[in-house]
Amino acid sequence: MMMQLINSIGAFIVCSMCSVRFNGKKNDVLIAGFIGFMACFMMNFFTGMYIRAFVSGLTYSILSEIFSRITKKPVAVYLAAVLVPFVPGKLTFYMMGEFVHGDRLAALDRLSEIMCVCGMIALAILLTETVIKFFQTKVHHSLNDDVDW
Repeated sequence: MMMQLINSIGAFIVCSMCSVRFNGKKNDVLIAGFIGFMACFMMNFFTGMYIRAFVSGLTYSILSEIFSRITKKPVAVYLAAVLVPFVPGKLTFYMMGEFVHGDRLAALDRLSEIMCVCGMIALAILLTETVIKFFQTKVHHSLNDDVDW
């Protein structure tokens, strides 16, 4: 549990710094850090690499959507700052090393892992955005159907 909190605090710091890098304002920096903290905290409850990527993607896409509606800012203000630290950079580094050393088979295997992790993150964001858009249109249509012109 202690390592989970330490990793989450590290994610808070990294996501906050990415928000600063993307010219986030003072509240946006703290919100991006909180979203990163929560994504890392939720991700640490699971052990599989792909399910961890999916859960973290769901967490930060849902929280980015919630905070963008609260602050009346675009989702990209929070999503981009939080997405960058969760992309599998370590795997990419290892893959490039395997390509340089001539181990093409291991590098392609690593590439497939990278694509699966990125695909799980993208799938989580896609599902979140689709569900939110579905409920938005459902609520909008139900409000318009009540009016009898």
